[in-house]
Amino acid sequence: RARRPHPERTRREEPVVLRDIGAIIAGLAVSIAVIMAVQMVGHTLWPAPDGLNWNDTEVIRTYTSQLPFLALLFPIVSYFLGALAGPYVACRIGTAQPLLMVGVIGLVLLAFTVANLIQLPHPVWFSVSAIAAVIIGGWLAWQLGASARRKALS
Repeated sequence: RARRPHPERTRREEPVVLRDIGAIIAGLAVSIAVIMAVQMVGHTLWPAPDGLNWNDTEVIRTYTSQLPFLALLFPIVSYFLGALAGPYVACRIGTAQPLLMVGVIGLVLLAFTVANLIQLPHPVWFSVSAIAAVIIGGWLAWQLGASARRKALS
């Protein structure tokens, strides 16, 4: 026969778990908002030509090869800032270990970044830089989140 957990213990732990889930969702929302905002600035400065066929990989490859370096730098900066801001917010809101918050959000962002890199052709340096930006941004968020947690607990 299965033992039921003590009612008080379950009631006390549920809000913590819900808070951590909410923190991760909030962190993902912040990450996505930051990435979109930075990339919108880039798209405003270097708009895609009208009628560009996003389904033709050769057209996209030609288009991206003609973009100036700064235009390609905007998405990389957006990935870095998104991977920094979202997990940091989650660390500040949540009660779980910062590494857990950063790990969950970082893996989601990394998966989306890799999916984007597979879907649309990019120069090799861009692909490597985009993945590195997510990893470095997440690592920095972990360091800042852990530091903030230590200060809050002291």
